[in-house]
Amino acid sequence: MRSPVFSMVLSILTLILMGWALAALYDTYAQFAVIMNNPTPPWEVTLSIWPFLIYFLFSIILYFIYRYKKKNKENSSWLFPLQFSERDEREREISGEACRKAFISTWISAPIAAFALVFYPLFEDQFRYFPIFIVLLIPIIQILTYFFHIRKI
Repeated sequence: MRSPVFSMVLSILTLILMGWALAALYDTYAQFAVIMNNPTPPWEVTLSIWPFLIYFLFSIILYFIYRYKKKNKENSSWLFPLQFSERDEREREISGEACRKAFISTWISAPIAAFALVFYPLFEDQFRYFPIFIVLLIPIIQILTYFFHIRKI
């Protein structure tokens, strides 16, 4: 059970870090849009490098852990989607069922996310990162759905 939980946490953490980096990039593009609408100097665009640096360091750490585990021929399935950890017919069946449930959750969550995006102009000033949040929420729902159905292994 430890490997699936660890894989789920790493996957969600990766998506959260990516969302943080995309939010920083969105702020930079918003500043650039203000400059384009009002081209008179002074011009100033700032970009926070911290989200990108932390995401890059997280990726490097995962890469070296993966290389270490692969070199020692340990089971490194926690770095990949759990469907690759199928060792026998029973696990393949459970994994296949979990993949079907995750696929169905996408068919449910994607239209709901699209519907939620329709309301974005109403509260654009209060929650600027809403589109980023909604788009990254879809894979998080998939990951959670897969995890809750794969825990039988």
